[in-house]
This record gives sequence, C-alpha cells and structure tokens, in this order.
Amino acid sequence: MLFPITMTSVLLSLGIIILSCLVVARYRDIYERIKIPLAIVTFFSGLVLYIIGYLPDHVIQGTSPLQGEVSADAAAIALRALFSTCRIFILENDFGEISEILRSNAIYAISFHLVHAMGLMITVLTLLSLFGLHIISRIQLLFSRSSETYVFCGLNEYAYHLIRNLRENGTNRCIIVIEGLKQSSEEEEVLVKKIRENQCILIDRNFREVESLKRLKFPARFYQKPLHFFLLSDQENINIQAAIRLIQNIKKDRTPAENLTIYIHSSSENTGQIIDRTRKENRVKIDFRVFSIPDLAARQLINTCPVYETMELDTREARVHSDFTLFLAGFGRMGVEVLRKILYSGQFYGGQFRAIVTDSSMNRREGTFNNRYSGIKSNYSIQFVQADPGSSEFFDLILQNINEINYIAVCLDDDRQSMETALEIQRLLRRNSVRRPVVIAVQISEAEKLFYYQENDLPPGIRFFGRISDIFTESIIINESMDKMARTMNALFNRIYHVEPADNWFELDEFTRESNRSAAMNIRTKLRLLGLDMAEAGKSGKQPVRLEEYLQGIRLENLARQEHLRWNAFFFASGWTTWELSDTAGAAKAKDPANKRHACLVPWERLAEVTRRFNQEPSFEELDFMQVRNIPLILEASGYIVYKMD
Repeated sequence: MLFPITMTSVLLSLGIIILSCLVVARYRDIYERIKIPLAIVTFFSGLVLYIIGYLPDHVIQGTSPLQGEVSADAAAIALRALFSTCRIFILENDFGEISEILRSNAIYAISFHLVHAMGLMITVLTLLSLFGLHIISRIQLLFSRSSETYVFCGLNEYAYHLIRNLRENGTNRCIIVIEGLKQSSEEEEVLVKKIRENQCILIDRNFREVESLKRLKFPARFYQKPLHFFLLSDQENINIQAAIRLIQNIKKDRTPAENLTIYIHSSSENTGQIIDRTRKENRVKIDFRVFSIPDLAARQLINTCPVYETMELDTREARVHSDFTLFLAGFGRMGVEVLRKILYSGQFYGGQFRAIVTDSSMNRREGTFNNRYSGIKSNYSIQFVQADPGSSEFFDLILQNINEINYIAVCLDDDRQSMETALEIQRLLRRNSVRRPVVIAVQISEAEKLFYYQENDLPPGIRFFGRISDIFTESIIINESMDKMARTMNALFNRIYHVEPADNWFELDEFTRESNRSAAMNIRTKLRLLGLDMAEAGKSGKQPVRLEEYLQGIRLENLARQEHLRWNAFFFASGWTTWELSDTAGAAKAKDPANKRHACLVPWERLAEVTRRFNQEPSFEELDFMQVRNIPLILEASGYIVYKMD
C-alpha cells in the first residue's frame, strides 16, 4: 500500500482523495493541461529516489565495501527502481526495501512520501477525469459559489455559442449543461471537450427526461439568486413541453422559483400564450422569454444598425426633418421579422415611414402578412412587389426610388445569393453617385460564407447580421439591463393607476412584458433625438447631464408624439387593429385584448376624442408625456447615466 495501514495513513489518503476531488471540481481544465508534465516529473522523481534507495549502504555512506558485501550492479538497481516507480501510480510502494539508512533519514522519507502522495493524487485525478463525471458534477455543484446560474438543456450549436459568450463576459459563473453522453466515444469526447473548455458542469442525463428542478438536486442556495434555464433545442415542441413540465412541477415540488427565468426557442406565435396560461393555472411566479432565430437576428440588426443613424435629426426640437424608406429584399420569416421591428423602431415625429418589400413569392406571402397584420396594411405605406433578386424588375425598382431609400436589408434564404445581391445594390448606388448614407445590411447564417467575402475585401460598407455566433449572446437574449428598465417602466405606470403591488411583472402576460421591453429599447432613440446618449454609471468616463433639463417645452411634446407613434407601430406589428369608437358601445375600457383591438391606435390628434369617450384620467396624451418624463427615473434605477454626445 501507499503507507503502512494506520489511522494516520488512512486519514492522509482520504485527505489526498478529497483534495483531488476539489482540484478536478474547480480546476479540471488546468489539470488537463498539466497532467502529463506533472506525471513525468513525479515519475522521474520517484525513479531517482528508488535508485538512491536501492544503492548499497557503503555507496550511500561513501565508504569501501566490507568483506563479503555485494558490489553495486547499476543495471539491476535501475531495473528494480523502474519497476518500483511504476507501482507509485497503482497505489503501491516498496519503502520497506529501501536502505535502512535512508528510511531513517527525515529528508529522504519526506521526499519519498510526497512523491507517492503525488502519484496517488494523479491516479485519483485521472480516474475522476475519465470515469467520475457524476461524482465531479455533484462536487462542482456543492462548491459552486457564483452569483448567477445558467442551465442549458442540451448542448447544440445555439447553446454552445451562448455559453462561450457568457464565459467571456464573466469567468465566475456557474454554467450547467444537461446532456446524456452519446454511445459513440468520439461524440462523447467532442462533447466533454466543449464542456471542459468552457468550464461547465455536466449533468449526464437526457434533457428530454428533465421534468422538474427538484430532480436535478441543485443546492438550495441556487434558488436564492438569479437562475437562467435555457431550452434551445431545434425541436421546438420539445422546448415547449419541457417548459410546461417544469412550470407544472414547480408548485408540486414547492420549488422556490421566484428568481427563475426560462428561455424558450420557438417560432410559434402561440408559445407565449401557452406558457402564460400554464404559469397562471399553476400560480407560479416566474419570468420567461420566447424567441426565434429571425427574432434574434432582427434585434441584432436594430442594435447594430439603428434607424436613427439614417435620419436627419433636429436635436433642438427632438424631431426629424427627413422621411425613412426601407428597401427589403426577401420576405420569408426573416424578412417579416425585420419589417416588424424596423417599423416600430423607425417612427419619428416629423418624418414618414415607408417600405418597399420584394420577394420572388410575394403573391403568396403578401396575403398571409396582410391577413395577420391588417393594421400595418391600413396605416403605413408598404409596397409589396414580386421580383426575383437580380432581375430587371428588382433593380428598376431601386432606381425608381433611389433618392428616397436610406435603409436596405437583404434577407434571402441563400447566403451567397444575399451577398451577391447586396454587392450589386452597392454597385448600383455608387454608379448613380448616391452620396447620402444608406445602410446596406445582409443577413448571413453561416460564418464561413462571410469569411470568404471578408478575406477578398469584397463588402466594404456592407453590414452583416444574423450569424448564430452573433445572435446567441448575452446582450441579445438575456439583456438584463433592458429588463430592469422595462420592469421599472411598468412599476411607474402602475403607480398612476394605484395598482398594488406596483412591481407586478410576473403577473403580466407576455405581450405586455414585450410592450414594456420595446419601450425600454426605444429610450436610446429618444436620447439621440436630444443629442444625448446613455452609458453604465462609472464605466463611460463621460460627464453626466441632467436629463430633466432637456425634457421641457417643444422637445417634451415632440418626444411624447414620437412615443405614441412607436406605441402604435408596436401594436400594429403585433397583430392589433384600431377599435373604432363607433364600435365601442358599452365598453368601459379602450382596450379589447380578446380581439386585439385598441381605441388609442389612432393619430395623436384623435387621442383627445378617445380620452373623452372613456373619461380617461389622466388623458391618453398625458400618459405619453409621463412615459417620457419617467425616463430619468428608469435610467437611474437601471444604473445608467446620460451624457451629451460630442
């Protein structure tokens, strides 16, 4: 054995094993890099110690051999030492065969036992690393002390990119992956490698079998801090069913889930309603978000290519002196989502919104869109044209509107076709000497295609959006600062109507939460209309200004008008329609959620009429004013300062 079997040796061995477990749990990735050099050093240290230990006494003492004493046989000693050294890693030793002189030497004895202890540690670490995933996972969970926990059901491409981004933004985060190891050793090796390189905790279990948080056996402290739960499978039904099971079992298991947020990948418009209904039926207070690839890509586009960059801003009056015209090529799911988000991001007082939309299958797609979003058709100038990308009709349409177009989005289903189309559009604009800034944004799904064009320096001035690695990020999917602003905005609004509790975020339906998020995202646009911008307090190095001083007079009124334009567009882009006053007989409120109708979906000038009809106090116009006046409080509560742009 490693040590003589005594209470001390048993305790020492247990201590080494526990220490090994801790090392693997917290520094597994470091150990993977140093295990081979460490094993080599341990081996040669043991070899040297055994060679010295097997030398005859007279060699150790430096004296001549006594009569009859055997001379040292170097080859035999080396071979014997090699055999004994190998036994270090199978928890055996030959200390009893070492020269008695050295056994009584304290320095030699300590060195000998340290090398063997290191051998034991390497063996335990290696065995745990190879075969002890369950043990390692539980040890990691036990000793994790991060402020937030992120749980991923399955490790696909989407989850992998989000995990990498989370790890880049914060090393001290607990990231858990629930994934059953594959039968193929090669697949298992790839999976474990990805998990190791991102310092994740692996729970070896089929995520489809996860029905409750209780069965995951998380320590109780995990529920006392933010807990993010991601359902990102390509099979959306699996995500929805998993979310439903989790919510149903939260109450059943009495899991404290007030800090839980569930993120669900789904393109179905009904998913939010299903989760809302499940949450209310089970009386569970959790937050959730539903998103799709087109949704995330469109969000990224608005963040990286904001509409206000193309507008002629009048910061003295907080309005614009130019119209906005979008040219959209491709009207599949991605194109529809881009149009919806640009619609309610591109509303400014003083300018008109217009869109020209082309698609090779427009006859079929236009009818579906107009049926689903009839409010857009009746309130905005949207021109739908059937034209193949690259056709004469396609380029003639651009030429006819070349002096009005200031934002071009290419959302075709083929990356190469999208890039080639964008390049041709760019050539057309240059040939016609278009000097004003025109955004050309191309949706790219595969990064490899983008690298090809970038390496050949083909797309100068063309912007890209929609790559999986760019949209599955913390800033787009989680975006806690935006949620803080949206939540504060809702609480301030509730105070107007004396709603208790003011912070009833978990009781809101998905649409109302998204409405608040949309308003929060538009705050930066309003600041730009004032010649201002926002940044996290203490991180910008900018001199803060008092925003209240800017929110007065004509600026305040124009921002209130702009807020109403944005609010209208968001509702229309969500499938709502105007509830004509002639149809509201007997109604006590201006909102009809069951039929997605609202009486306030009218121009600013008609709000006074709606206010009188419903005896609204404060008036509907005043609510828009209050939304703008509350911006300083919202930013302060979310940790932001406002500064003047250079």
